[in-house]
Amino acid sequence: MNSFRFFNILGAALFTGIALQVFIQTDGTKKLTESGIFLTVSALLYFALTFIFHKSKNLFVPLMAVLGLLSVGMVFLQELVFGGGH
Repeated sequence: MNSFRFFNILGAALFTGIALQVFIQTDGTKKLTESGIFLTVSALLYFALTFIFHKSKNLFVPLMAVLGLLSVGMVFLQELVFGGGH
């Protein structure tokens, strides 16, 4: 088994487990929808990055740097982007 297949199987197992847990524990359709959208985007991003890593490691590192900067930036900008407090 090569690493590409291993990480795809691992990702499928992890995101399936998280989806099952979200479905079981989330109360209300609004929160279930929001959690489902976040989980779907996260899974797509994971599989896209796995594919990019397999095809071109030179492209993977800058993409991870951009993703890291965006993640840290969203910590400070989430109130402006999504509005309101917690």
